[in-house]
Amino acid sequence: MIHERIYLDETDERVYIDTYVANDNKIRPAILIIPGGGYAGVSGFLEGEPVALEFFAKDYNAFVLNYRVGKDDLFPNQLTDGARAMLYIRENAEKLKIKKDRVFAAGCSAGGHLTGELATMYDCAEMRAIFGDKCESIRPDGVVLCYPVITGFGPTHRGSFVNLSGKPFEEITEEELRYHSIECNVNEKSSPMFIWHTAEDGTVPVLGSIELGRRLAALGVSFKLSIYPYGPHALGIAKDFPFAESWVEEAIAWLETL
Repeated sequence: MIHERIYLDETDERVYIDTYVANDNKIRPAILIIPGGGYAGVSGFLEGEPVALEFFAKDYNAFVLNYRVGKDDLFPNQLTDGARAMLYIRENAEKLKIKKDRVFAAGCSAGGHLTGELATMYDCAEMRAIFGDKCESIRPDGVVLCYPVITGFGPTHRGSFVNLSGKPFEEITEEELRYHSIECNVNEKSSPMFIWHTAEDGTVPVLGSIELGRRLAALGVSFKLSIYPYGPHALGIAKDFPFAESWVEEAIAWLETL
């Protein structure tokens, strides 16, 4: 395995990907892993390397993103970091021995929200201003959203939106919440989505994932929604949790249909 750290922003050493790339000549699909952390931290120890190694074992070249978070790093910094990672993978497809048209992304919790923004906002005004004509290459060919933060409306993880906006939740406008709610941004060109959640999640309510599935169905965007009956939030690879522990195999089986 080629395991190295690639810095994506010469002005900020916090923005990088760690690679999990096979050391042979086989051309493989690629997946960018985006850990969660409520936009306050990056939980790579739980939702980064362990997830990458699961996909690597299933014949994927994997990359784990470390992105900017905290009170001084607001939108669109995180989306910009994810975009840079997607562009790096595609632009170095030959070197990395990956299939340029099978570059996926998977994110957990707030990382799932960021992955959802890559899938739906890859060509938004902020991305167009920075990346111009490269925006189409930012769009993942499919995404896996693991117990994701989806919506700013109703029961939700308010802290993610607070950290993303830099405002107390009560001061975030309805327009701002709508702009950062994944279900409000999906359209016919959004990436296909595999979404999984547990019904028992007490940190990020499952209702957001259900609403996203409803919107995708209405738009005719390919998706799969798996709601497992048991398990808390932040399961990572969900080892030893009945039902949920099969999510990697289910996600890969779905990705192969795209």
